Amino acid sequence: MNREAVRKLVQVYIDGNKLSNPEFAKQAKINDRTVRRLLNSEESISDSALKKLSDACVQPKFAVVGFNSGKVYFRGEHHADCTRWINTQVRTGDTLHTSRKTYLDIDEPMLIQRLPAAS
Repeated sequence: MNREAVRKLVQVYIDGNKLSNPEFAKQAKINDRTVRRLLNSEESISDSALKKLSDACVQPKFAVVGFNSGKVYFRGEHHADCTRWINTQVRTGDTLHTSRKTYLDIDEPMLIQRLPAAS
């Protein structure tokens, strides 16, 4: 991942939401020292840490919600992310006669809903 692009993304997110570095680190579920290293120095940061930091800046706009229970199964930035998640939950039949059938492992119908802006 591009360190400079992630640094700009994190800085804009922190400034826009009026967060301190420790608050952002807690929200991103990453060490505060890693956030400080990204913003203030040129020390190396692993790709997995950069991915966690960039993922924390993305606001989910859609959710896959169970129709009966209302349980949120997945949140994504785009409608396509939710559709892709549903498609990964599908499996095909095991035998020759059922190889064209697809089965969804979740027992209830699902909806893809747009989340309110404040969530």
